[in-house]
Amino acid sequence: MPSSPESSALTVTPLPAFNDNYLWLLVRGHEAAVVDPGDAEPVRRALDRHDLRLDAILVTHHHGDHVGGVLDLKSRTGARVFGPAGERIEGVDSRLRGGDRVDVLGSEFRVIDVPGHTAGHIAYFAEDHAPPLLFCGDTLFACGCGRLFEGTARQMVASLDALA
Repeated sequence: MPSSPESSALTVTPLPAFNDNYLWLLVRGHEAAVVDPGDAEPVRRALDRHDLRLDAILVTHHHGDHVGGVLDLKSRTGARVFGPAGERIEGVDSRLRGGDRVDVLGSEFRVIDVPGHTAGHIAYFAEDHAPPLLFCGDTLFACGCGRLFEGTARQMVASLDALA
């Protein structure tokens, strides 16, 4: 699970949410970040259980199963919220576009525009981690890609090409 206080390694832990989702908890020492917290409760439990301080929230797109817990977590912890510039998401402090870079827990994430599932969908990619980390929301799954709600098939193919 999370790293020990002496450890400087960034760990990534899936937190089950809803019936079929995962939130991603990133931990370095006693600092944490979470990706797409659609539900605050599993994040709060993990923070309490491991005595972690939430520093950052990364959001890929505006759907409720990805943002439903953002305001609760932000109000309880004061965490900075990063999200797509092209989408209306309440509570976002830093609006990001493709090419932007953001430091989270000492790791640099490059932002990639990946429209298709939603018009302003973004992904976060950390090349300095071994193996590299990609948080792409509902753009890419183990067995396919996300449904097209706001974008076009052409956009989704271009987004998948960008991730490849």
